[in-house]
This record gives sequence, structure tokens and C-alpha cells, in this order.
Amino acid sequence: MALYTQNAQPEGESSSSALLEIMYGYKRSQALFVAAKLGIADILSEGSKTADEIAKATGVNSRSIYHLMHLLVSIGVFSAEDNDEFRLNSIGKHLLTGSSDSLRSTVIANGDEVYQAWGNLLHSIKTGETAFEYTFNTNLYSYLKHDLAAGEIFNEWMKETTREWLHPVLEASDFSEVKTLVDVGGGIGTLTTVILNANPKLQAILFDQEDVVIDADKVLKVAGVEDRCQIVGGNFFDFVPSGGDLYLLSRVLFNWDDDSAMKILNKCYESMTAQGKLMVIDCIFPQIRVSPFIGMISLNLFVLGGNFMRTENEFCNLLSSAGFRVTNTIKINGAFSAIEAKRA
Repeated sequence: MALYTQNAQPEGESSSSALLEIMYGYKRSQALFVAAKLGIADILSEGSKTADEIAKATGVNSRSIYHLMHLLVSIGVFSAEDNDEFRLNSIGKHLLTGSSDSLRSTVIANGDEVYQAWGNLLHSIKTGETAFEYTFNTNLYSYLKHDLAAGEIFNEWMKETTREWLHPVLEASDFSEVKTLVDVGGGIGTLTTVILNANPKLQAILFDQEDVVIDADKVLKVAGVEDRCQIVGGNFFDFVPSGGDLYLLSRVLFNWDDDSAMKILNKCYESMTAQGKLMVIDCIFPQIRVSPFIGMISLNLFVLGGNFMRTENEFCNLLSSAGFRVTNTIKINGAFSAIEAKRA
């Protein structure tokens, strides 16, 4: 299935086979999740292994690992040798822990809590209620505060998707005239560090809730930009730090309904100078030709937080209502785009 283009039935495939292939997709994703959770890629990075050797290293049942591995081989995640040993391949390498192109935490997060929440999609569609809250009796961010392991996986997931989805948007953006960036709702600073490293003269203010930015100094130090970034804790419904000439809202507004998004934008407006700029990096729902990937992201927002992707017109109307004038839209091949605006 192509993620960024409209799905089409493969030539020569029966409609029933195509339907079942779609239906059985969750079984593949769960097999992938188990492999990521057990760290099988890390084990295979030492060399080819039999099912018995993998089972011993992971402390699980050998026969079940044998069948799990053959399913994963059949869909291309790992490869099999003639002597029935399994080895790492180019796809499976994305499950390695801590590698520069790892997607392990993305797989684990989506195979665990997100998977469970999607099991209640029908409830959400019927009622409009958030499936995550229905499943776990609390909202996503409260859950992550209390489950530290899940919170760590979530942060790594955000790092991985920042690399996969947001870097292309940043590469198409111009920060050459920016002196001080304010990253509003910037989490632990993953995106801030990318921008600072790409723009050596830039200063930044990283702003998010106190319990979120508490770990940001580690991220900034590892990236070598801690001397160019001030960390500020607080609630963006109460205030946004002043002193920036570019205010960034990346993957923030899609978490909130229009009324809440307006409050965030109003706080940004109040803190900006007349010459200041606003950049919103977010998912934009197309008017036509919705790809499977876009469709899944929009429903995932609904399942996790009760919102959907906005169209470009909806973003423009929202920004206009908050007193902004859209000056530019940067679109690339993917779900995320950047909308630039100034005070009207």
C-alpha cells in the first residue's frame, strides 16, 4: 500500500483478496511490534541466528519465535538463510535501538497503547468521544505523566517522526533572517536542536510545560546547543515568552480544538512584535485525493485526542480570526507543511 498516494487495487488481484489483505494488516503490525519490543534486530546485529538462539536471547518460546520470524521474513522485515537462520536486512535495521535511522520507538508506541486505543475506533466514530480516554480512563498526556516508560517511548517516537516528517519541511524553510526562535510547545527540544544546528547564529527559547522541559537540557547538551537555547517552563494558555522574532508551533495545534487553538494563537500574538513572524508546522488535510497515510494520521489524531487534521482553508480562517495574515505556505511531499504568518 502506498502511503503518500491514493491506494489502488493491484492489477490482477481479486477484490476479495485485496480486502482481506487490508483487513489482516493489524496482524502484520503486531508481529512487527513484538519484534521491536523483544529487541530482535539488536540480537541479529551480532550475526545470523536460529529461532532457538533468538528465543534464548529474548527469554521466550522457541517455537513461537520460529513462526513469528517466518511471518516477518515473508513481509520483508528480516531475511532467512538456507540453513534456517535469520538475519538483519535493510528494513529490519530500522528496528535497531539508538541508530540514526531507528524507528523502533515509533513501532513500539503504535503497537502498544495506540493499538489498544484503535481497538475502540468504533466507539469513537459512534460517539465522537476520544478512544484513548475510553480505553485508559484518562487522556494521553496524563497517561504519559504517570507511565514513565510509556512517556520515554513517546518522546523517542516524536524524535523519530521529527527526523522522518519534519526535517524536509525545515530544509525548505528559510531561517537566515531569524535572530531568536521561540519554540512554543517544543517538548524536550528535539526540533529546536535541529534548527539551531542548521543555523549557527540563531538563538532560541524552548517553551513547554515544566514537567516536559525538565529533561530538555540533556537533549540540548547532547546536540551541543545548550549555550544558545533558554528553557522556559509554563502553560501556553497562560502566556508565551516574549523576545522572539519567529514563533514556532510545530505539531501543536492539531492537538486542540478551534477554541483552544485560538487561545494559543492569541498568546503568541500578544508576545510578538509588529515585525514578528509565526510559523505553524502541521498536518494539512487535502481537499481531494486523500492518501492512506493522511487518512490514518487524521483518524489517529481523533483516536488519541478527539481532533482531526484541518484543511488549508481551516488553518487560514483560524489564523485570520486570531489576527494573523498568512504570508506563505511551504508544501512538500508528505503529511506536514509549514504555514507562515504575520500580525495583520
